[in-house]
Amino acid sequence: MNKLLFFLSLSLLTIPAEAQFKAKMYFTSMGKDHVFTVYSADAGYRYEFNEDGQEGVVIAKTGSPDIFILMSQQKMAMKSSLDNPMTLLNDPVGSYEYHKENATIKEIGHEKINGIDCLKTELWNINSNEFGQVNQKLFTVWTSDEYDFPVKIINHIEVSGESTMEIREIEPWKPDPEYLEVPDGYQVMNMPGM
Repeated sequence: MNKLLFFLSLSLLTIPAEAQFKAKMYFTSMGKDHVFTVYSADAGYRYEFNEDGQEGVVIAKTGSPDIFILMSQQKMAMKSSLDNPMTLLNDPVGSYEYHKENATIKEIGHEKINGIDCLKTELWNINSNEFGQVNQKLFTVWTSDEYDFPVKIINHIEVSGESTMEIREIEPWKPDPEYLEVPDGYQVMNMPGM
């Protein structure tokens, strides 16, 4: 179960209805490759994963401070907050959104990622101290206006080295409202921070 908790949620983004999609998320973190299926809609999004035979679903609803990690085999849902350290360490989109609150965004230009026109930006932490100005590149992000979602993220500050996330195989998706709900009969537990 601890292994499942390591691979946590995506952060909430406001996504217009026309940007509803289903895609594959290729995520490399701590030297391990993962593939998730992402379902994005205006009401929020979810992604599904299967890690070492354990199926899981992450649900993030627009406007909610909570993230739910469903473990269907155990009929259990772990409830977490967007600022939980476990979520921030393992969620490329959420970590980027969290860090950009107190950082500087530099526009680099437009590039195509998997045939999708994206705006490439860098997120920098710029601080001054008694030794002068300290500049640290935190993230490089390619965001699509069409999908209002990052298509690619490089996290330059992960403890074990850079992590990368890339969205591929995007196709239209019409959500079912139940898709973003914790199913009846699941035990909901609060997930502790680190």
